[in-house]
Amino acid sequence: MKKIITFFLGGMLVLLFTGVLGTGSVSAKNDTIRLKVFVHEPNHGKPIPATTCTTTINDRVDAWLPAGWNMPTTGMTYKINLSSRPTNLSQNQVSNAVTAAFATWTAADRDQIFTDGGTTSVKTAKLDGVNAILWKGISGSALAITYVWYYTDTGQLAESDTIFNKNYKWSLTSYDGNVIHDCAGVPGTYDIQNIGTHEFGHWVGLDDLYNAVDKDLTMYGYGDTQELKADTLGLGDINGAKSIAP
Repeated sequence: MKKIITFFLGGMLVLLFTGVLGTGSVSAKNDTIRLKVFVHEPNHGKPIPATTCTTTINDRVDAWLPAGWNMPTTGMTYKINLSSRPTNLSQNQVSNAVTAAFATWTAADRDQIFTDGGTTSVKTAKLDGVNAILWKGISGSALAITYVWYYTDTGQLAESDTIFNKNYKWSLTSYDGNVIHDCAGVPGTYDIQNIGTHEFGHWVGLDDLYNAVDKDLTMYGYGDTQELKADTLGLGDINGAKSIAP
């Protein structure tokens, strides 16, 4: 690795890796890989917010932002560190929640392909050829952090890792897409599938939205306790995924 350039763009940490990739890289070619880091915060940035979840008023807003890459045509294979999961949830619950979150994007656009690659022992985000999903303690108020590495010459996704903050309480509630059930999750907890669907939108290639009018879209940049509505995509989420299809 010849050089690492670090700078900040909005709320995202951006790193540029230039020169020949090092050990554990996902490509052997002499290329430039850029890293973007997305930090998903509780609504209003409160470390432990009161329940502020609101039911859907308008998810027909056609808003989306490209993050700068698209998935490979062959899709992405992910692995979950199930040993790091919240102890109140079973391995099957966590695995099913992650699978369902990815499937939401595939249902919107069948070219967004995600494959369950089993489990991993990876304990942190790093460029190692493993698209890892795990839980660990994160200092600060972040609910989850997604790391995305992509090639600057082709705009193709190289690798993604998502870390859920183990310092929060997590739960899983079945959601039927009914508006009156948008905030029917477990009080005082964050729903894995709800937050996961947002995080995996970054894998697809979508950026966060922060305008108030976008608050009913999955890619809205804040999450709430009890919230389930991000399990289903709004118009902007769907059109965004289709527009940046592989």
